Amino acid sequence: MKGLILKDIYGIRITQKTYILLFLFLCIFGYIMKSPGYVGVMCIVVFATSILSLFNADQYYHWDTYAASLPLGKKTVVRARYLLVIVMSVGIALFTAVITGITAALLDADVAKEIFSSVSACIIIPIYSGIIIPVIYKLGVEKGRVVFVMLFLAPTIVMLLIKDIIQGTRMESALIGLLQNPNGKMIIVGMALAVSILVLAVSYVISVKIYSRKEF
Repeated sequence: MKGLILKDIYGIRITQKTYILLFLFLCIFGYIMKSPGYVGVMCIVVFATSILSLFNADQYYHWDTYAASLPLGKKTVVRARYLLVIVMSVGIALFTAVITGITAALLDADVAKEIFSSVSACIIIPIYSGIIIPVIYKLGVEKGRVVFVMLFLAPTIVMLLIKDIIQGTRMESALIGLLQNPNGKMIIVGMALAVSILVLAVSYVISVKIYSRKEF
């Protein structure tokens, strides 16, 4: 299990210089845009891209065929990938907190508020991963890329539709009041965290079933 996780981490380290330069660019851009939260959002995008890169590398080097010859159960291979998602989600959240805090301090913004918003956004990572991983196991990396793009477009479209539907209604006033209330924000974050855990758990079960039926 440890070896499988390290394999993926080493795979990411191959392109670590690219990621470091990208993160530095995001910090500078976030400062110029006077938006510390921008860094957190883009970190999520970078993470999602790295997950796709791992699957792409597995396909290119025929890793699944090689893994099938090792004394590893298919369930173990899938579990290692999901544990990596959890570890990286925590790592990205901590990194985002530090970078957002520094950017907010430089901009004389509310550091605690900006960090809370950015770290809360990282809850989306397990949800996105929980959706995209079974799709890749089932349909492959190329079709997974299409779903990846759709996952980033869909929330924007849905939010715009909801905004148009509830605009001027009591629901809009109630939602604004909830978002402005610190306790309300905690409730929303708590619910989102619960959903992310549920999505990842269900996704893991589905991925194990899909991967177990594959022949390499």
